[in-house]
Amino acid sequence: MRRHWETQHQASSFTSMSAAERKEAIVKRSGNLQKSTSLFRKQTTEADKVTRASYEVSRLLARRMKPFTDGDFIKECIMVVIDSLCPEKRSVFESVSLSPHTVCRRIEEMSDSVNDSLKTCCSNFDAFSLALDESADMKDTAQLAIFIRGVTAALQVYEEFLQLVPLHGTTTGQDIFGAVLQCVKQHSLDLSSLVCVTTDGAPAMTGKKKGAASLLVPHCEAAGHTQAIHKVHCIVHQESQCSKSANLTDVMSVVVKVVNAILSRSLNHRQFQALTDQVNAH
Repeated sequence: MRRHWETQHQASSFTSMSAAERKEAIVKRSGNLQKSTSLFRKQTTEADKVTRASYEVSRLLARRMKPFTDGDFIKECIMVVIDSLCPEKRSVFESVSLSPHTVCRRIEEMSDSVNDSLKTCCSNFDAFSLALDESADMKDTAQLAIFIRGVTAALQVYEEFLQLVPLHGTTTGQDIFGAVLQCVKQHSLDLSSLVCVTTDGAPAMTGKKKGAASLLVPHCEAAGHTQAIHKVHCIVHQESQCSKSANLTDVMSVVVKVVNAILSRSLNHRQFQALTDQVNAH
C-alpha cells in the first residue's frame, strides 16, 4: 500500500488534503463512478429494447408470410410517424435494424429456438403417435406434413406440427417412409415409444406391403422395438370420408352445378356478390 501511494499518488492533490477532505473526495468520486455505471446500464437496456423490437417485427413478417424486404418499408413508415408525433425520439427508432439480411437472420434464430424447444418437449414423451398427410402445393410439389402427439409421465398431452418435408420426384411408400425416418432422426425421437401412425388413406401410405405405415412397423421390429403400433387411416380427411359413405351425390351435384354457374362468367359472379351485399350475407 505504501509503495502504491508513493509511486502513484505522491504528486496528487491528496497529499495536501486533511482526512475529512480526503473522505469527501472519495465519496464524490464514488458518486461519479455510480453515474457512469448507470449510464452504461441505461445504454445496455436501450440496446436490448431495440434488438427486441427488431425480433418482434421479424416475427410478424414471418407469421404474415411477407417478404423480408418489407422490413425496410415498415421502418420507413415508422420514421414518418415518428417525425410527426415525437421527432425527439427519432434517433432511437433509427437504430432498429430491419434490413432484409437482419430480418432473415432473426427469423432463422427464432426458428432454431422453436426447433430446440420442440426437441426438448419430444424428449420427455413416454409415448407418442405420428400423423402423416401428403398433398401437392400450388407449384405441384408434393409436401409431406408430419404431426406429433405425445404424452409425458405426468399425463401432459402435447400436439405439435413437427415438420413439412418436400418430396421431389416420386411419392412412393418408400419415399414417404424415408422422409419420416429422417424427420425422426432430426428430432431425436425414440421409436420405442411410437404407438400409432395415422395417415390420409392414400395407397402410398396404407399399402399392405409397400405403404409407409407398413414399412415402419418391420423397421421398428428390426431395431428391437416390440411394442404394438396401431395403424389408422383416413382420420385426417373426415369430411371426405363422410361425403363418400353418406351417399351425398344428389346434394353435391347441385352444389357443384350452382358454384360452376356463378364462377363460369364474371358477370354472374359480380351479380352474385351484389346480391350477397344486399342481404348482408358473407
